[in-house]
Amino acid sequence: MLERFGGPLVGANYRQQHYDADLRAGLMDVRRNSEQIAFYGGEEAENLRFSRYLAHIATNWRSVVTYTWRANFITNFFHETASCLLWVMLIPKLLAHTLTVGLYSRTNAAFMQARNSLQWFIDNYTDLATLRSILQRLNEFERIVRHPFEKGITRHTLSSGDVQIENLVLKRPDGSVLTSLPNLTLYTGERWMISGPSGVGKSTLLRALAGLWGYGSGTLAFDTQHAMFVPQRPYVPDGTSLRQVLSYPATPDHYDTQAYESVLKSVNLACYISRLDDVADWSQIFSPGEEQRLAIARVLLFRPRVVFLDEATSALDEENETLLYSVLTIHLPQATLVSVAHHANLRRFHQHEILLSPKGALVQTISETAAASGSATASY
Repeated sequence: MLERFGGPLVGANYRQQHYDADLRAGLMDVRRNSEQIAFYGGEEAENLRFSRYLAHIATNWRSVVTYTWRANFITNFFHETASCLLWVMLIPKLLAHTLTVGLYSRTNAAFMQARNSLQWFIDNYTDLATLRSILQRLNEFERIVRHPFEKGITRHTLSSGDVQIENLVLKRPDGSVLTSLPNLTLYTGERWMISGPSGVGKSTLLRALAGLWGYGSGTLAFDTQHAMFVPQRPYVPDGTSLRQVLSYPATPDHYDTQAYESVLKSVNLACYISRLDDVADWSQIFSPGEEQRLAIARVLLFRPRVVFLDEATSALDEENETLLYSVLTIHLPQATLVSVAHHANLRRFHQHEILLSPKGALVQTISETAAASGSATASY
């Protein structure tokens, strides 16, 4: 009976956790994007969004209260009526005048022991219902982790600085094709530019190379241990020293002070050299352009064999953008450089171009002079 009246409490607690998580995620989203919301004047829109979150919580909380009251009613009913069962069992003995003090004591002790054993589950039913809802969510999480989606795009590791692409087809999650690439080899030290209209899959190609996108088919191979991906919006951990921000994901003692100072000067951030040991919320201090220069400083520290840049200088003026690409070509001459970029002035820093379109990819040489240092093979 208790399960019949209180059983829905499990589902109500499950939904409550879901709605609470939505609210917390929304609050974190507002905290992270408060400046953008203020620029848009989106206070009313955010107020409406959070009103819906709170309405879901309030509505479901009424269900939680209702089912909890039902469970508590059954619990109290059991406590009040359980003693009556003892006398119901003793009535025949009482009417027959055979009930003795000893018999009553033994019967009462046995009855109380059985009652206490059953009472534990009844008294803790609401807590058990909450635990069941938590276990249900954890079970779903474990099921998803144990059975990730099957990746059609495979990656292999090479011991050189080459990047090999074989029969690559990039797809959306619904199965529609974004674009496709021919068999292509990017040799060590070459500089490649990836361009094309918006939404054709330029950043998706880099996600596939990083192993973050598996929708599609084909094979990718490069030195994954000595490759570095630079996103358009670099990650800047808060509450850490500038050394740790620069060395991320390595530890601050991985590089010496001279190396930190050198890379800051190279990317035109010499004004922060005196603050290497300062602990602050650096994401609030750096401008978007400074964050992108910081990301290139990380590349100079790490010195990877292969560098993938996903519009990594889009927030910079032409002068600083030119500076960063010049620094990369001078300090990492043997590194294979792959850039997703829209700015035409960056073409002079690349030797080859992959022009993506929904119909496929066109591979072309940007300039004969730049191409003299290397070549690419492609099959169509």
